[in-house]
Amino acid sequence: MKAVVPTVNFIKFRSVNHMQFKQFLNETQSEYDDLLFYTEVRWLSHRLTLEQFLNLMDEIEIFLEEKKIAVPELKNPDLLCDLGFLVDVMNHLNLLNTTIQCHASN
Repeated sequence: MKAVVPTVNFIKFRSVNHMQFKQFLNETQSEYDDLLFYTEVRWLSHRLTLEQFLNLMDEIEIFLEEKKIAVPELKNPDLLCDLGFLVDVMNHLNLLNTTIQCHASN
């Protein structure tokens, strides 16, 4: 999360960066048209943000290189493994949460 949150915030907080990133995703015909905003309030949003970040990792690296922003953690292969593991854990937690809510409403 230490590498993901600042990177997402860099792209999303400045409207110029955000617009340029969206345009970049459109030009590269990415499956996503935007990057989800990270929020501390809803822990389930971590899953979606992390999953999308992982899927857009190549595009994010290229965009940051064009902006001359160095995030050495994104080049670390251990981060990719940790990020993939974290996405899986968050998916399981989301499934568990949904199951508990379904049982609680019955």
